[in-house]
Formats: sequence, C-alpha cells, structure tokens
Amino acid sequence: MNPPADGARFEQARQLFMAGVGHHEAGRFEQAEACLLASLQALPGRASTLANLGAARLALGRPEQALEDLDASLAVEPSDAQTWCHRARACAALRRTDEALQGYARALELDPGLAAARYHRAALLASTGRPGLAHADLLPLLDPHRREAADAWLLAGQVLQALQRDPEALEAYHTALALDASLPRAHALAGQLLVALGRADEARDVYRRGIEQGPEPALNRYLLAGLDGAEDAPPASPQAYVRALFDPYAADFEGHLLDGLRYRGHDAVARAARRHGAGRRWQHVLDLGCGTGLCGRALRDDAERIDGVDLSPTMVDAARGCGAYAQLAQADVVDHLSRTPARHDLVLSADVFIYIGDLDPVFAGVRRVLVPGGLFVFSVETLDEAEEAAASSRGYRLRRSLRYGHTRSAVQQLAARHGMDLVGWEAFVVREEQRRPVPGAVATLRARGTDAISPAG
Repeated sequence: MNPPADGARFEQARQLFMAGVGHHEAGRFEQAEACLLASLQALPGRASTLANLGAARLALGRPEQALEDLDASLAVEPSDAQTWCHRARACAALRRTDEALQGYARALELDPGLAAARYHRAALLASTGRPGLAHADLLPLLDPHRREAADAWLLAGQVLQALQRDPEALEAYHTALALDASLPRAHALAGQLLVALGRADEARDVYRRGIEQGPEPALNRYLLAGLDGAEDAPPASPQAYVRALFDPYAADFEGHLLDGLRYRGHDAVARAARRHGAGRRWQHVLDLGCGTGLCGRALRDDAERIDGVDLSPTMVDAARGCGAYAQLAQADVVDHLSRTPARHDLVLSADVFIYIGDLDPVFAGVRRVLVPGGLFVFSVETLDEAEEAAASSRGYRLRRSLRYGHTRSAVQQLAARHGMDLVGWEAFVVREEQRRPVPGAVATLRARGTDAISPAG
C-alpha cells in the first residue's frame, strides 16, 4: 500500500504523472523522466509511476536504471502484465535472454492478449536464431487490415526469410508497406529480397517509392545506387545500414567471417604493419572499426597499448571481452578521429573502408592523430578494369554488393594530399563470396616528418 497523502500532494503527483505519460506518448522521453521523478517525490512508491519511469528510461537507452524502477513497481504490484513486458525488454537489452523470455511468458500469462509482449518476444527469438518460434508468436498479430499490425508484418517478413520462405516473406513486406508506407527499413528489406530473387526492376520501383515516401530516403538512394552502379553514389554507407548489419551479428561474427567467408583481412593488415614497422614495438595503436577485436588480438604482442573504435555497440562489447584493448569507443570513425586527444604511431583498419567510398575525411582525421613517421595500414577491395574506368576521378565505386572498391591511384593521391606517402600496396584475397575470391589490397602509408621508423631496441 502507498502511504497516505493529503489532497494537494496527491493532486500534484497526479498532474505530474499525467504530464509524464503525455510526454512519453509524444516521444519526449527526457521530459517524461523529469515529470515522473517529480511525481515520485510528491508521492513515493506508486507502482504505476515507477513502471512508467522504467519505460521512459528504457526508451532513453538506460536498461539498467529501467530495471531498478520496474522491479520496484513489481514489488508493489506484481500482477501488472505491461510492467512485466517492460522488464523483459530491459533484460533483452542487457542480453539477459533467458530472463527476458521468462518475463514475456509471465506477461502473457497475466494477459494473453498483450500484443506488445508477443511482438517483442518474437523479435528476441528471431534475433537469437529461433525464427520458427518467432513466427508462431507473430501469427496472432498478422491482421492484413489493421495499420497497427504493420510492424508485425515487417518482422514476419524477416522471420520468413530466415526460414527460407522467400515468396511468403515478400508478401509479408508488401502487406507491411500497404498498411504503413512510413515503416523504417520496409522498402529496403523488400527491395533487397527482390534483388536476391532476380527481380531487379521491381526492386528499383520499391527503392524509388522509398525515396519518395519512406522515412529513409538516404538508405533507399544508397541501395538504388548500388543496384545500378550509379556514378553519383553516396560517399559512404548510411550509418543506419551499417548498424543494422552488425548490431545483431556480434555473437556469430567471427565464425561466419573466418570459417564461412574465409576472411583474412586482419591477418594481412597485421603482417603489413609488422613488415613496414621493421620490428618496432608500437606504443599506441588505434584500430578503426575494430569489430570483435580480430586486429587487436593479432597485434597484441607487438604493442604497448591498443585502442579501438566501432560504430556498433554490440561489436564494442564483444571487443571488450577479448582483452586486447586498453580503451574502446562506440562512435563513427571520422567523428572519433576529429575529437580524440590521443596520438598514435600506428593506425590500422581492416575491412572497414568497404563501407566508406570517399576516404578524404578519414585520411584527414588519421593524419591529425598520427605522429610523424607513424604508419596507417588498412585494407580495401580493389576494382577491375571496367570498374576503374567507371570510377573515373572519384577513385571509388559502389558495387552491387553494396560495398565500395578503391583504386591504388586514388589512395596514393589522397595520401599525398594529407602528408603521407604510400610505402606498400600488397594484393590479397579479402574473402570468398559464393566460393569466388574477392580481390583486395593492403595499403601502408607513412606520415611525413621522419625518413623512417627505426627498429625497436
């Protein structure tokens, strides 16, 4: 039971609570948090206020704080299905998968019709490799006439693709778009599936509709440019696209990359750093786009300190667990290079510039943080003769694979522009795709200011 309160204090708490709920519904989560905290000061321990505060903090990306509020709410009112659903979402965000699934089960036991619990449980099941169970959860939500079901149809499309039921997946995407053309990623997912099915003209139409009416015109413009090999392709992959590729991928990343695709870019970059470093023990290394830490581990015995930066928070978490890095940042690499106060004698990057066409901002940032005589070692995918001709003065081209290829001459010109010299260009096979080798190169640049890096010792 809540402690008794006088009428004025209760009314103040009620008004603040209602304001907080209104802010939350409008997407103003910081204001919602402030109002709900003030409501709790006026009337402590109220279960509904604690539950809504937890939901606001969950929306603000603070699942640990949210979990404390939700547990406090459930201690007062343990039979609230919506609070159990919020708690399960917080556990899922903290990668406490079993606890999250138990929470969704409890929510649905209390309220079998709670669509949010069924949808979020399906999303969690799909993201942890259980598409069959996810599809079973979604079935009761798939009403083709209710706009509110659009998200469920979109998720169903992804689940059906995972089950290799592509025609049904495409129908699910079309239904989602018919219900709500403003759904994020819907045009992109439908178009990419059409490309995979060999229906490129239909994919172009979907991408163009996404550019005209969807919430992500830049993403659909990028996908269309990759499909058509457009000369005016964007200078880099949209961050939302890269995050969507890698955020769910950390747990299976290395197995898929190393065993499935026979990827060896990290080894090639590490070998080039050792060869051109002439036996030097690096003092402070920066790994751009560190992923799960393959490069860091490869050079751990050659460096006093290695820092890493990656756009994906799940990749940063995985890299943290490998023990190779002194410091990790979750950020865009160009932003990090423009802001960090650190200086490095080695900057390396493996399989990152396939998502960045225009490398000029990267080179500018690297030169800012690289000490004189320091090395910048990175891998690129290379272009064949026809692609090089099409790349013209830009020196890069967005391929149908949605990865950028670069020319040696463009890398050399960029290096000179930013006070570095190209001292190595070694061709190698980056990975395999459909059992075909993908050609690439490792470039080694030295920052001007000294003639060479002296061997250690």
